[in-house]
Amino acid sequence: MNQNYAKPAAVAAPETPLLREFPPLLGNRNFVLLWGAYAVSSLGDRIHFLVMLTLLCKVVLNMHYLGSQQSAQLNLAMFIPMLLLSPIGGLLSDRVPRRAVMVACDLVRVAIVLIARTVLLHGAKNGLYSTESMLVLLFGSEVVLAFFAEIFLPARAALLPTLVHPNQLLRANSFVNGTGTIVSVLGFLIGGLLISHGLVVAMYADATTYLASATCLMLMPLHGRDRVKPAAATGGAAGVVQDVRLGLAYLRRHVRPVQIILLETMFYAMGAVILNGLTSIITKQFHKSSHWYSYFMGFSGLGMVFGALAVSRAKRGIPKEMGIAWATVLIGLGLLIAALAGSWQELLAGLLVASFFGAVMLISVDTLLQRIVPDHVRGRVMGVRDLACNVGLIALCIPFAWGASSPEFSHRLMVGAALATGAVGLFLVVLYYRVQPLPLPAAIARRICEIYITFWHRWRRIGACRVPGSGPVIVAGNHTSGLDPIAMGVSSPHRLIQFLMAREYYELPVLKLLFRNLGCVPVDRSGADAGAVRASLRILKDGGVLGIFPEGAISLDGSLQPGKPGVGAMALITGATVVPVYIRGTHRHVSVGRDFLRRARLEIHYGAPIRFTASRDGSRDKARQQEATDQIMAAIAAIRDRVEAAQGTGA
Repeated sequence: MNQNYAKPAAVAAPETPLLREFPPLLGNRNFVLLWGAYAVSSLGDRIHFLVMLTLLCKVVLNMHYLGSQQSAQLNLAMFIPMLLLSPIGGLLSDRVPRRAVMVACDLVRVAIVLIARTVLLHGAKNGLYSTESMLVLLFGSEVVLAFFAEIFLPARAALLPTLVHPNQLLRANSFVNGTGTIVSVLGFLIGGLLISHGLVVAMYADATTYLASATCLMLMPLHGRDRVKPAAATGGAAGVVQDVRLGLAYLRRHVRPVQIILLETMFYAMGAVILNGLTSIITKQFHKSSHWYSYFMGFSGLGMVFGALAVSRAKRGIPKEMGIAWATVLIGLGLLIAALAGSWQELLAGLLVASFFGAVMLISVDTLLQRIVPDHVRGRVMGVRDLACNVGLIALCIPFAWGASSPEFSHRLMVGAALATGAVGLFLVVLYYRVQPLPLPAAIARRICEIYITFWHRWRRIGACRVPGSGPVIVAGNHTSGLDPIAMGVSSPHRLIQFLMAREYYELPVLKLLFRNLGCVPVDRSGADAGAVRASLRILKDGGVLGIFPEGAISLDGSLQPGKPGVGAMALITGATVVPVYIRGTHRHVSVGRDFLRRARLEIHYGAPIRFTASRDGSRDKARQQEATDQIMAAIAAIRDRVEAAQGTGA
């Protein structure tokens, strides 16, 4: 008995409250304005650093070049206040509306930049101050600026997850970090250009960026999204102490946020090595002028831009062993290339590799931290994160600030940092593969397939995987393309779906190892139906998961064809649970080769499992076999009807 599997008439997809509450990222005014505020303030930070370094070296100390020691001393003036004030900034962002905190910090920074720098330049021009007095004014104003910067940062990090849907958070962080890196690149280049036209011009441009950031924030229609949670609004000094204790107690009970914070600390420590060591390497080893520092930092930042763009393409997220573990390994490799470089081109190439994968790792861990930390303690956790990151920055700034600024010292420190980072990454790789459920060769082979089908064919699984955690399982789906086995195979993260494969494809020299690790079973096409059945039954009787396409062949017109009785027979003989799936988005089939090369937009949808009871006469009762097969095909058709109706396409 064959069922009618005709497709339903198209209906409009219903609008959900969730879509109304969280529009697409680029249509979300709150997110776009926060994004803009971060972009212009990042531009100002880079201009500000170059202005400060130029003031210190050329105005206060009358030097003719930018030195690593002075760069490190300036960084210490910025980071030490952040080290002391990170918990306070995080606490404020959990007790006071976060936008108000950020706007106040921006406006205060505008005032300090204009007043302190004007006084310093006027005094230096007219000989009113001694060198010691100018150093006090320069570093003192920097300490105050760092104070308000550290209050600003946790508030921004805590506010972002309240503005976007959790599924949009990875892309939101990619956009924010990628844009921040782009404007940082521009900041070094624009800062160098502005300084060449005069420090006063650069100083006013710096102040203007903070004013633009405050304007963007004030234009945000938050509608209470930055409202302080009642649990964090305890008043008085006792309430402050209680809030601090609650934040620390949360971190003591939850190890994952602590691990993420330690990874970010390592990343920022590596950044301190590059930021402070690069000046002496460029000017003393490769004999370039001090202007090359800003150009070099700017162009090396392109790696972070490309890394952020790569992450933004991963709408479903990046697997943690790729986005965190392997990315950390490759950061170490890039640093090692840079440390052993014999030319400035090799140095730049190494930094590009390190910065690319640095962006991937940083965005991945930032997103993970924002997701797993609840809103009422998120500000305090972000404050602790900033505190730890500043410890890493300061620890590796101190040797440079004390005068250890030779290229040889920078090389040794970069080599040590590269080896340490690579070792941490390899440890994370081993740790991941030890705890994941699949055998190591199968896990690696599956990930290779997932990377290919996700980036080339834009594959994604809609909804949860419904494959049971144990026992024999048949995953049965429609068949319209040669991509279907891969789409089905990578959709199950916890159990390996095995397929029968024609021997001539299995024996391909380049792919044989991949197919073997994926558990594919080669069968002969010529009169080998009995062998294929035996191989399928062996997988199921061993408690495995078998992927099968009941139609028996690829549907040339894309429609769902009647199923063959073999799938029903195997379900009845083994008592395997049958999980129906519907694969959507393939092109009309022409050839297997074209299926793999022509880009598509694949989706896989799971249905509710169907459970059959094993019976001795299951292999003989043809009517029961066909009935079971029709039940499975009807379940696949039901998924298709639901999905196509929701899409409103009737495709």
